[in-house]
Amino acid sequence: MKRLAVLIAAFVIFGVFGFAMASATTVAVDLAHGENAKYLVNPPTITVNNTTKTLAPPIIEGVGDMKWAYFGPEGMFENASIEHLANTITADALKNVDVLILGQPSSPFTPDEIQAIKNWFAQGGKVLWVAADSDYGSGVQVQDVVDAVLEQFGYGNLRVDLCSVEDPTSNAGAGYRVVGHVNPDSDTPLMSVIVNDFQNGGKVLYHGPGVVAWVDDQGNWHKLNATSKPPLTYRIVVTSPNGTIVENNDPPANAYLAGDTGVFPLLAAQIVQLNNGKHSLLIVSGESPYGDYEPTWSPLYHGVKLDGPQFVNNLLHWATLVAKYGVPKKLYSISDPTGDDHGPGTYTYPTDPVFNHTGLFDLTGVDISKMGSYYVFQYHFKNLGGNPWNGPDGFSLQIIETYLDVKKGGNTSAIKLSPKGPGSNVNIDPDHPWDVAFRISGWTHKLILANGTVLDDVKVSADLSTNTITALVPAKYIGNLSPDDRISVLVGSQDGFGIDEWRDVQVKAAQWRIGGGDSDAIIAGVAPRVMDLLVPSWFKPTQEEQLKSYDAKNGKKATVDMIPLTKPQTTTSSSSSSSSSSTSSSSTSSTSSSSSSTTSTSSSSSSSSSTPSSSSSSSSSSSPSSTPSSSSSKGGWHICGPAAIIALAALPLLLRRRK
Repeated sequence: MKRLAVLIAAFVIFGVFGFAMASATTVAVDLAHGENAKYLVNPPTITVNNTTKTLAPPIIEGVGDMKWAYFGPEGMFENASIEHLANTITADALKNVDVLILGQPSSPFTPDEIQAIKNWFAQGGKVLWVAADSDYGSGVQVQDVVDAVLEQFGYGNLRVDLCSVEDPTSNAGAGYRVVGHVNPDSDTPLMSVIVNDFQNGGKVLYHGPGVVAWVDDQGNWHKLNATSKPPLTYRIVVTSPNGTIVENNDPPANAYLAGDTGVFPLLAAQIVQLNNGKHSLLIVSGESPYGDYEPTWSPLYHGVKLDGPQFVNNLLHWATLVAKYGVPKKLYSISDPTGDDHGPGTYTYPTDPVFNHTGLFDLTGVDISKMGSYYVFQYHFKNLGGNPWNGPDGFSLQIIETYLDVKKGGNTSAIKLSPKGPGSNVNIDPDHPWDVAFRISGWTHKLILANGTVLDDVKVSADLSTNTITALVPAKYIGNLSPDDRISVLVGSQDGFGIDEWRDVQVKAAQWRIGGGDSDAIIAGVAPRVMDLLVPSWFKPTQEEQLKSYDAKNGKKATVDMIPLTKPQTTTSSSSSSSSSSTSSSSTSSTSSSSSSTTSTSSSSSSSSSTPSSSSSSSSSSSPSSTPSSSSSKGGWHICGPAAIIALAALPLLLRRRK
């Protein structure tokens, strides 16, 4: 319980993507129509042996990177960071609101309130979350009010049917205390944001819930399921396959029948296309995130540990992104061979049991999409191996660096976020210097410009169910990607105790060391720390050839080629091919000569060693010790590595000690 509270409290500072939002989103909750404020400003607690413990922060603190406001009587909260907007919902009070949550309203909305909500939603980029109840007791009235609002509102197809859903197998001690499962439909955009960093399998409480249905343009009601749903609609929280429809009161349900069993939707979302070319998002759920008898925010109920705080946090961040940018448009998809997470062909995993899985570093492909003012990079792995060290970005074991060549000039040194660190310990294609790069891990999300500037401007999440890591990168740094632009993606083993996060390589694998390294390359300090590269089968040289292109005798690192975003009509072979060591050596020598009198950009790093993977960089200027190269015909930046990384006399002794 203490760990859960600490995890959620971290979001107060960093948000769901691990960084403070540049401009805060405003969330307004309705308390003017009979709703209650449970867990909104007071935390969930538990009392054991007359001792009360806090299980999680209240919502306004747990989602602390958003601003919170409410509609309802003034003065409801003292000393709480929540703004009073108005006693009732008005157009003027809504003008700065991004998300509006109606959490189980039991009294009707006036026509003016409905019109204000409708006009606000029609602006685009807005999120309306309408939460209902079961048809048990006073829940009947809540269902009537919710469906009346949705009908008069006029946008979207989602409704709450006039029944309840119970679950005899997935519950907190009783069938009506449904433990729902966060299991978004496979076509849900940015699904990894919703499921990021769950500690309890995505279990969330729906205490006595209603069930979501939909209505077509002719007013006909339909069950909401995989084969029956409106366009741009996504089921997000569902029952187990043993969910059961229950009728507690008249009138009967419109779409479902009492006794029906199966997977039923507890929360769904619909992207609503608007006449102005924009879109907003409608969320409808059978229970409320706040208030209620026991709301979805609950982290523990009748002994069942839940992901309620994490889910509500994730969902709000996901909703604001989708409302603003819509569905990502896929631009490029690059596959990578499976079973090649062996670096130059000889590397083996460390021996600690956490690495006792196959495919942990096996990149199988990268998809690039455009979503409004962001590019979405999705990295697909054979097996992420879970999140054993609880990385806040939803994964632990991998480190990924992406390099993009989108214009003339650039940088040819791999990223270093520590003055001492070799990073991945490779060089990047001198014929295609990179202009924008970013490093991501469970703790790191840094964007690096070719001039050395380091920015905290990458949003990262992971979906362990699909073994996918997603990074959102502002398009302003990249421009318009074209098929002729080039990319390089490097994958390694994240090491929070190591220098610069990339796990090092030894001749023989050890508990925390990659094995299979070339002793000469290790002694010379040029052994790559890369386990896998994005190298499609149509590109030459191969991954193994690139990572073997180092020259231990002359202290030259391997060169990683940049590949085109699309397959050329003829087989591509880079002129900077790592198989041509004489060319690479010549280029490196020239760079060293031209940059020796230039002051390199410095970087700083702060690393924590509390867990095997707790490294976090705080650099504000770049690692790639970047210096301009006057010898480059493209005006690129070429960097010489350190003269000596490891003392030659000491390393053989260290190597012998590790054997």
